Amino acid sequence: MRDIRSQNGFTLLEVMAALSVLAVAFVVLLQTDGLNATRTLHAERLMGAVQLAGERMEDVFASGSEDLFSDKGELDNGIFSWDRTVSDTAFEGLKEVRLTVKWNEGVREESYVALAYLPR
Repeated sequence: MRDIRSQNGFTLLEVMAALSVLAVAFVVLLQTDGLNATRTLHAERLMGAVQLAGERMEDVFASGSEDLFSDKGELDNGIFSWDRTVSDTAFEGLKEVRLTVKWNEGVREESYVALAYLPR
């Protein structure tokens, strides 16, 4: 006679434990994927803000104007808005160019600030 317990195979308890381990691993992978997607979107927006800041700074550099001014704008797509200020500094012969690019990520507002000093 053969003992029933000596049969090959898995018990229900072993199968349930294996499924639990797989479920936990799957949840961790899904969370990691979601985090990667969020970070990728943030990186794309930051790169867009840096490019916009470079373009708006180049406008000031190319004009070579002595004027002090402040202006604002928004891109056509509505994602980015910018605020540019050209002002005097405490040092004679220098002016400060401060450019802030803002955008929304979810419920919080992000910003990128570029600062340059130019001769008057």
